[in-house]
Amino acid sequence: MVRTIWTTPLKIENPETGLIRTVKTVREAKTVLDRFWPAYHGSQHHRAEQVCGDALKGKSQPSEARRAFIAAAVEAHFHIQ
Repeated sequence: MVRTIWTTPLKIENPETGLIRTVKTVREAKTVLDRFWPAYHGSQHHRAEQVCGDALKGKSQPSEARRAFIAAAVEAHFHIQ
């Protein structure tokens, strides 16, 4: 099984709802991207979905998925802790 846990969790705050989520794994990141993202989906969101999906299949590294997720969160104006 592919290890998809991040060494450092991310806390993100949705700019529309104020809801804070802690994301610790690639699977959690993929779920947030798919179900809990603001209405706007830019190019970084689409890239993060692809990279996270690839990481879950063992085709990319969890660290690459983390970077892509952070880029998508910045693009969507999430507050990152």
